[in-house]
Amino acid sequence: MANGDELHPIQQAFWDEHGLQCGYCTPGFIMAAAYLLEQNPNPTEDEIRRGLEGNLCRCTGYVNIVKAVQTAARTMSSTPARKTQVTAGGN
Repeated sequence: MANGDELHPIQQAFWDEHGLQCGYCTPGFIMAAAYLLEQNPNPTEDEIRRGLEGNLCRCTGYVNIVKAVQTAARTMSSTPARKTQVTAGGN
């Protein structure tokens, strides 16, 4: 998702909002967030929580993960050129 050394807005938001701990679950949360934001660019907190409920994290209470998705949504809505399409099969 990164463009060279430039993190994707979702990756940057997880970093900025401390939405990652050990890193084990982070790729799944980032990909789920990308799909969620592709389908719903302005989700509510409840919609974010439902969109991420298939991923489990043992290190955190999800507060910063939700904040990261909210931050990414705001950033991506202000810079439409950096939206990422997530499709089955990784393409």
